[in-house]
Amino acid sequence: MKLIKLVSKNIIAILSIVTLATTLGISPVFADWDKTKYPNIEGTITIKNNQNYSELAKITLVDAMTIAENNVENSKSMYVKLSPINGYLVYKVVMTNDNHEYNKVLIDAGTGDVLYVTDVKSFDSNKKKKHSDNKQDNKQDNKQDNKQDNKHDKKMRDYFKDMTPEQIAEKKKQFKEMGEAWKSLSIPDKAAMIVHFMQMKLQWDTMSDEQKEEQKVEMKNKWKGLLTLSPEEKKQKLEEYVQSIK
Repeated sequence: MKLIKLVSKNIIAILSIVTLATTLGISPVFADWDKTKYPNIEGTITIKNNQNYSELAKITLVDAMTIAENNVENSKSMYVKLSPINGYLVYKVVMTNDNHEYNKVLIDAGTGDVLYVTDVKSFDSNKKKKHSDNKQDNKQDNKQDNKQDNKHDKKMRDYFKDMTPEQIAEKKKQFKEMGEAWKSLSIPDKAAMIVHFMQMKLQWDTMSDEQKEEQKVEMKNKWKGLLTLSPEEKKQKLEEYVQSIK
């Protein structure tokens, strides 16, 4: 059941980078994306509250992902986000390995220096930590986490409820292949896709309900049948999509 927990929600509606992440099997990373407690790192680009920092980075997403891969053995960069941490601008890069474990690397957005690398975690260990934390003082935060977990679990049960055990096993295999296809893309291709879906997310937030429904239909048709393709075909489909948005 580990893989089924690593994927979630709706494979078809790839309408934001978060949905892309669930498609590629890294949704646990986003479950606690901004909840990770980092040490008091010091970067080179200071950020004030509510400051627009989107144009302040001196290195690119490609730079950050490349640096992270060069510093974390046997792992590939899956996602990256520009974000202020402790008042400094950094890239947070998600890394995964062949054991479906992940960690995050903080890269200084000004110099490209590696500021911090988290411990490697699995989804199961993350869940155990949350349950353990329930005994601590931050009960309100954990209550919200558990609510999100329960919502996620319900969506997964609904998604698989009409499938036979054989069909569920096949679907897990397809999800795993999708993640591997994404992982096999070049860093520039992954970076281009990430930027594209970030832009789509911004557009999504400004759409009317009618426009959102039209977008859902369009994306559903575009990605229809993606999961059932062979591993090589999945990779080819992603590569073709990258070329279409460049």
